[in-house]
Amino acid sequence: MRSAGRWGIHLSMPQALLLALHLRDAAGLRPPVSADVPDLPPLDPPARPLGAGGTPPAGAEAAAQQWARWWAGAFPGGPDALTSLLPPSFPGLRGMPELRGVAELGIDEAVAWAGRVRRLEERVLTRTPTALFETTLLARVERELGGHLRPFRLDVVVLPVAGAGAWETPAGPVVSLGLRADRDAYLAWLREQLLRLGGAGGAGGAPAREREASPSAPPAPPSAPAPPEPGAGG
Repeated sequence: MRSAGRWGIHLSMPQALLLALHLRDAAGLRPPVSADVPDLPPLDPPARPLGAGGTPPAGAEAAAQQWARWWAGAFPGGPDALTSLLPPSFPGLRGMPELRGVAELGIDEAVAWAGRVRRLEERVLTRTPTALFETTLLARVERELGGHLRPFRLDVVVLPVAGAGAWETPAGPVVSLGLRADRDAYLAWLREQLLRLGGAGGAGGAPAREREASPSAPPAPPSAPAPPEPGAGG
């Protein structure tokens, strides 16, 4: 988490989303993709299959539909989302019998896998600190835009999926742990996010493109002085 008074960049890896992704991959589910449910690659490190020979369990198609519904309602994660997946009652899976069956089979392994991922996350954060680079990048973007960005908070979900990718959702951006581990790639992605904030009117004053005079536009002629109002002193 980085904050500097008027701005904050917060990266998190919610436990609920880790468990859900592990259940997805371990059961071989293929959830339908939508604006709320991005097409996230397989996990890295991968999940061990639940079924023998990697065969999806019975009811996998229904479970995939239910998984997408759960994800859309739970993202970006949090205490309630985590509780919804936990035994013995799996409260967030009521009315989702096929997905609950997957959770009953796979939640213990998902929790153990998430613990290993936390250690991987710690190594990435230790190896590639970015706080100073983020502050420097913000100053550079503000110079480019010609004004300070208005106060903002950028919440970024980091997930251990394969590759160095990023996805936009209505609830906020997602980046892979691989992207976060590549400082240059992460800062290039962050720069685009900051420019988008500035282009949407996030910089103080008029946007830079409105403050620049068009080279082909002639200057406006001076306006004539207004006539004195009746009774005004000369």
